[in-house]
Amino acid sequence: MTITTTPADVELLAQWLTGDHSNWEQAIANPPFFAHIRVGICPLPNPVTEEGVWLFLEQAYDFELHNPYRTAVLNLIFNNDRIEMINYRLKNAETFFGASRDRDRLKSLDADAIVRLDGCTQWVHRADQNTFKGGVEPGKKCCINRKGVDTYLSIEFEVTENTYSSLDRGYDIVTDERVWGSIAGAFEFTKKPRV
Repeated sequence: MTITTTPADVELLAQWLTGDHSNWEQAIANPPFFAHIRVGICPLPNPVTEEGVWLFLEQAYDFELHNPYRTAVLNLIFNNDRIEMINYRLKNAETFFGASRDRDRLKSLDADAIVRLDGCTQWVHRADQNTFKGGVEPGKKCCINRKGVDTYLSIEFEVTENTYSSLDRGYDIVTDERVWGSIAGAFEFTKKPRV
């Protein structure tokens, strides 16, 4: 039976993504390959536009939550038969460090604070009743320069109500050889209960 992705799934995916995610179990089980990472995701208090759902994301090593190595603003919309997660970078990311756990600090975030990352939209579909799956749009256009090498980003991820797994890798634009990213498989996150 084929599961159809519907406009209502935008809100559900946003709810499932929202929270404080940790890969503690994975990091303890296999420390040579997996650092302890935390991913904090929360809705923007003032959406940038009325279309879809707007989320703030930050990713950090657990020992330095105050200094995330990745921040982003995500706009989840329904388009054709899928959810599109449009990625934006923050012009002054440091201003919002720690804001996924202190949402009031996001009140000043508006359209002037972000820049859309062309070619980096993630396409998401329902895999089944309990899972969404997604990845970067086709075309090898989400480019990142890593250690002097131009690479394109490949992301494969799954989201359930309480888990989030992501395999992020960068490939050489010319040769398609893997340049960076996990060699031991996807990062496996579990949503931490609210305290």
